Amino acid sequence: MSLDPTLYRYIFHGTQLSVDPAYQSYLSSLLLDDLSTWESFDQGMALSVGKTVCLKVSPSDEQETVYFKRYLYKKNRWEFFLRRSKAANELINYQRLKKLNIATLDTIALYEQRSLGRLKLACIITKELRNTMQLDDFYKNVLLNMPKQQASRVFNSLKEQLFQQLRTAHNAGFFHLDLKWRNILIQQKGDTYTPIWIDCPRGVQRRYFNYSLKVADLSGFSRKALSFFSERQLYRMLRQYLGNTSDKSEAKKLFIDISEHLGRRPPKKTNP
Repeated sequence: MSLDPTLYRYIFHGTQLSVDPAYQSYLSSLLLDDLSTWESFDQGMALSVGKTVCLKVSPSDEQETVYFKRYLYKKNRWEFFLRRSKAANELINYQRLKKLNIATLDTIALYEQRSLGRLKLACIITKELRNTMQLDDFYKNVLLNMPKQQASRVFNSLKEQLFQQLRTAHNAGFFHLDLKWRNILIQQKGDTYTPIWIDCPRGVQRRYFNYSLKVADLSGFSRKALSFFSERQLYRMLRQYLGNTSDKSEAKKLFIDISEHLGRRPPKKTNP
């Protein structure tokens, strides 16, 4: 979807649908050109159900696969009163990531329904990225089974790319705030592996006074890593993230703060 900021405008009352023009006929084939169908849409494979529904939609072999996510608010419609919905925030954060040249998802449609400011329903549709795998699955099922020399090369490349992405985002004041390994996809194209950030409805943009947000991002990223790496290895990786201009005192303080943040909800011990 275009980075045109007018694609999302807050509405106080009524229904709003923004669609990438190239996908207008695609939505019509799913009957989503009818605004009344979004609340009950159930085509595709259910990946999650409940307050938030996520469907993997594959209309045919000739058409692209997309992901349909719906946030339905029945009990607390005041939660997003005069505030952006999670779906809208996710769209905006994908646009922010693209501006930073951080690989992410393409959005093809955004839908919102409000009654006098109270949010009833919000949906977002994103394109599937082919040849991708969540980082935790990729690490366990692919990387650890590669020949040693190849595994080392791929691991170092991904590590360098991820740290560069993190530095770029944080230096620009952008924080994902749910940067779990499952929210990072690894896409393979030939011998090249690229990390892709996804699922960021909680992300925020804050230029100043953002140290706690940096700690939160790095804590989320570190949580799964504790299953595979020692604290010494993680400290060395933190120094790589900080770059050559950092000193030991800065790294030590950040490492301690990340550990304390993780200590509030200690990671579950899992087998690699």
